[in-house]
Amino acid sequence: MKKLTTLLLAAGMVFAATAPASAVDMKMDGEYLFNFALGERVATGDNFDNAGQRLRLGMTLTASEDLSGYFQVQVGTSPNSTGIYDWGADTSGNSTRIGMRQAYVDWMIPQTDVKVRMGRQLIGLPEDAFGKNAIMHPGWQGRDGVVVTSPVADWLDLTAFWVRGAYAPAKGAGGVDYDTDKSQKSDFFSLAAAFKFDGFSFTPYVMYAALDKGANIGASTDANYAGAGGPNDELGVLSSDGNAFWAGASAMLTYFDPFVLKLSGAYGFINYEGDGLFSYTDKTTGKADSFGTESLKDREGWYVQGKASYKTAYGTPIVGAWYGSGDDRNVQYARQDWIPTFNGRFHPTIGYSSGEFALYDTTTRHNIAGTWGVQVGVEDVSFMENLNHKFTVTMFKGTNKDNVWASELSPWEYMTTSDTVVEFNLANTYKIYKNLTACLELAYMITDYDRADHSEWAEGKKIGKDGWSTALSFAYKF
Repeated sequence: MKKLTTLLLAAGMVFAATAPASAVDMKMDGEYLFNFALGERVATGDNFDNAGQRLRLGMTLTASEDLSGYFQVQVGTSPNSTGIYDWGADTSGNSTRIGMRQAYVDWMIPQTDVKVRMGRQLIGLPEDAFGKNAIMHPGWQGRDGVVVTSPVADWLDLTAFWVRGAYAPAKGAGGVDYDTDKSQKSDFFSLAAAFKFDGFSFTPYVMYAALDKGANIGASTDANYAGAGGPNDELGVLSSDGNAFWAGASAMLTYFDPFVLKLSGAYGFINYEGDGLFSYTDKTTGKADSFGTESLKDREGWYVQGKASYKTAYGTPIVGAWYGSGDDRNVQYARQDWIPTFNGRFHPTIGYSSGEFALYDTTTRHNIAGTWGVQVGVEDVSFMENLNHKFTVTMFKGTNKDNVWASELSPWEYMTTSDTVVEFNLANTYKIYKNLTACLELAYMITDYDRADHSEWAEGKKIGKDGWSTALSFAYKF
C-alpha cells in the first residue's frame, strides 16, 4: 500500500508537470537535507550517533497573479513531524512515510490588495530578536488555518490568522458525529500590525486561544509533567475548558546601519474553567498517568530578548541577552510562572538548544521560560570565498526557585537559580555549488548543576556531565 501511494504521488506530479500551460503554470521546489551528528548529552554523558536525511518536495500551481496553490510533502520514516529517515532503519524498504506538510491556496480579494492564504501552512507569530518565536513558531510542520494580510499604508500592514490547533468530533450512538459544542478542539486567533519606517520597524501582536475540554493540545501549551518544550514532552488531554492570551512585540532599529538592534518581548497566561484532570503519557516509560484537580493550575509568564550587531569588513560582532520568568513560588506543581507556549522555539545555541541544520534533538531545550542568559560572538567571518564562520560563547542560568520539581525533572529541562551552563559554538558554512551547502557545527557545553536540587532525578543517573556535539550537514535546495 505504501509503495502504491508513492507511485500514485509520483504519477500525479508527472501528470501535473505535463498539463497544458494554459491551465496553470507549475513550478517545483524541494530540499534534501543530510545530517550526521555525534556527541555526548549534558548531565547524563550518554553518547549519540545519528545519521539520517529528510526530503521535502513542493509544487506551486499558478493560475494568475491573483490565484495560486501550493502543495508540499515530507518523506521519512520517523513517526514524528520532522519526517526524518534514519539510515539503517528501513531494511525492508517498506516503512517510508509520506506526509502532507503544506497544502494551501493564495488568492486576492477582488478589487483589493488583501491577500488570503487558506489551508495547511507555516503559521507563526512575528520573529523574536534571536530568531523564531518562543510562543508559536511556524516550526517543522504546518498548521491548519487561514491568514489574511492587508496593506493599510506604505508604513503599515495588518495580519490576522485563525489556527485550528486540535480537533476531534464528539461521537453519538453508532459512532456518528454529533453536537459540535461537545467537540474537542482548540482554536487560536491572532492580530499583528507591522509598522515600517525609515530605519525602524515595530510589530506588536496579540493572540487568544480557546481550549476545549478533551482537546489534545500538545505538551508545550500546558503545564504538564515534563513538557513545556523539554526533550521528553508528552501529549496532554485536558478534561477542563481553558482560555489563553498572549501579547508581545518585536522591534528592529537599522537607522544607524551598520549597527542593528533587535528587541522583543511577550507576556501570556492560561486560565482553566473549574476543576479538571490532566492526563499524560510519559514517553520515557510509556506509562499513562494523570494529575488530580489540584494540579490543573493557571499559568502566566513573560520573556524579553535583545540582540545587537555591528557589521564590519572582517565580520559582524554580536551581543545578545534574554530573560524568561521562572517559578518563584515553592509549590509542588511548578511552571506556574512559565509563559505558556504552542510549539514555540528558542534556539540561541547549537548544542543546548538545537542549531539551524540539526535534524535530531539530542540535549535540546526549545523553551525560553525558566532561563536567562547572555551571548557574545562574531558571525559572517570569511577568509575564503563561499566559506563563512560563526563563533559564539553563551551562558545559560536558571530563573526557577529551588523546589520539588527540580529534583524530578532533568537539569537541562528545569534549571534552577543554582544551575549554570556555558556553551562554545563554532559553525562553518561552505557553499559548494549554487544549490548545495555544507555546514559543520561544533559545540561544547560546560555544566554546573546543583546536585541537591536534582537529587531525585539524579538517582541512579549521571549528573553534572559536560556535553559536546558535532554535526555535519548537507543541504541541496532547488
